Order: sequence, then C-alpha cells, then structure tokens
Amino acid sequence: MKEHLVFFDDTCPFCQKWVQKIQEKDAEKTFEFFPLTCVEAKELLPEKLIKGDTLVLIENRQRIWAYAKAVFRILKLLGGRWSWLGFLCYVPGVDLFYQLVAHNRHLLK
Repeated sequence: MKEHLVFFDDTCPFCQKWVQKIQEKDAEKTFEFFPLTCVEAKELLPEKLIKGDTLVLIENRQRIWAYAKAVFRILKLLGGRWSWLGFLCYVPGVDLFYQLVAHNRHLLK
C-alpha cells in the first residue's frame, strides 16, 4: 500500500497531465492516485473537498493538504530541484493563485 494518496479531477486534461508528471518523478512509487468521484474520496475526504476544482493530498495517510498547499507539499515529497518550493505549503493565502488556475483549468492543456 502506498504512503501518499492524491485525489484529482480525472475529467480535466490539465489535472491528468500533472498526475502523469508526478508519476514520472515518483521514483520511490509512494503516491497513489484517485479521481475525486471514487468511493475512496467519499470515505476519506471531507465533503467540502470533493469537488472538481480540488487537488487533495493525504500525506502518510494522515494529514490532508488541499489546493496549492497540496501541490507544494507534493513537490517537497518528490524531492529534486523543485522541492525547495515545499515551504510554500505553510504560507497563508497561497491558494488564491490556485483558485484562479483551477477555475480556468479546462482551458489549459
């Protein structure tokens, strides 16, 4: 069983590409991916996070990160040259840019 669970909008081409990038960079194979519409999402996530414009990470099957904070935490967990951005998961207000991108995600490919 994998350590980290990632929930994403599987109908969004932009989201699908990011999942592919994470899979490529996940040398340790510690991430497992689920669409937000799956049974696991309904069982493990608060209802407010089960919507199409959300990316959610459950780190070590315990701590929940959502939106931009999830993105930055995933970068930290993946390691490599972008891991230094992981500190941004602790910055208040970082989700504002994420919300803008998420709102227009179907236009991005």
